[in-house]
Amino acid sequence: MQVVFEEEDQFDNPLGEEQESRFYSCQVCGDNWLSVKEKTADGECTITFVHQMETAPVLKRVAHMSNAVVISDESVDEWEYFKGDELVDEAEWEALLSDRRDTLKATCVN
Repeated sequence: MQVVFEEEDQFDNPLGEEQESRFYSCQVCGDNWLSVKEKTADGECTITFVHQMETAPVLKRVAHMSNAVVISDESVDEWEYFKGDELVDEAEWEALLSDRRDTLKATCVN
């Protein structure tokens, strides 16, 4: 699988807010991944991870935390999981992602 990485964009706001994004694209399966980190002047941070699976619904998860780096799940105060724009529970989100990964493994093996 070949993944194309685009340079990150970082925007600094005079009010102390920051935004940074990274984009990855798989030329084999057509999946795209995007991460957007937003940090407010008061130190609150959210990182949104978006996984677009071909034409299937977009899976998103949002980390809410007080630091700007996801070191482990313990560093995240709260996770929110989405299928498209619909809020779903973690188990359903993980099952959808697992199904997609199984499909990709089967495709790459054949």
